[in-house]
This record gives sequence, structure tokens and C-alpha cells, in this order.
Amino acid sequence: MKLFALNQQAKHEQHTQMLDAFAARSQSIQDAREQSNKESPMAALNRRVIIFVILGLVIFTQVAPVLLDVPTVVPTVQKGISFLGFDITSDKVYYVTLVCLINIVVVFKCDSMLFVLLLVANFYIFILF
Repeated sequence: MKLFALNQQAKHEQHTQMLDAFAARSQSIQDAREQSNKESPMAALNRRVIIFVILGLVIFTQVAPVLLDVPTVVPTVQKGISFLGFDITSDKVYYVTLVCLINIVVVFKCDSMLFVLLLVANFYIFILF
């Protein structure tokens, strides 16, 4: 009987904790709604402008080589001659210029760097304002 009573008491405490967590979450949602009502319309516009600028920069870095005829330079390695592990001639690097072509590796490196930079900038903007 004692085990049954302990089990019922544990279930009651768990149910009480679940109701407390639900009430806290509901209060948090209500506070966020009240805060959004107090927010100025310019803050929402500011967020939209930041998002559109980020999207525009990401798209621009991907289509700029094609639209602006920016040449893409790709390194090409010509292997040298090696005999029994001894280099007779060294490797030579030639740079080939390609027109109207997007180097995806460079674009994604640039976009990821741009994304991190903009995230840091947004963090500081929201902290200051």
C-alpha cells in the first residue's frame, strides 16, 4: 500500500510541475506579445531591411561574375617529372582566366564569411538599440 501511495504522490508532483511549466511558458508567450505591441513600427522595418540586404548581398555575390563580366582566375597545376622520388622538374602553376563563369567554392567562402560578418553586426545593432 505504501508503494502505491508513493507512486500516486510522485504522479501528483509531476503533474503539478507540468502545470507550472505550462503556466510559465504561457506567461512568457504573453510577455512577448505585449512587448511586440510596444515595439515601434520602425523596428520591424529595420529587421526587414536587414534581412533584404543580407539576401541581396548573397544573391549579388553569386550572379555578379556573370552580370558584370568579372573574369574568374583558376589555378592549373602542371605536374613536374619525378624519378625514384627525385624531382627532375618542379610543378608549374598556370592561371587560366575564365569569363562568365562562377567559381562556386569562392562564392560559398565569400557568402559564409559575409553571413558571419552580418550576424555579428546584427548582434551589435540589437545590443546597442
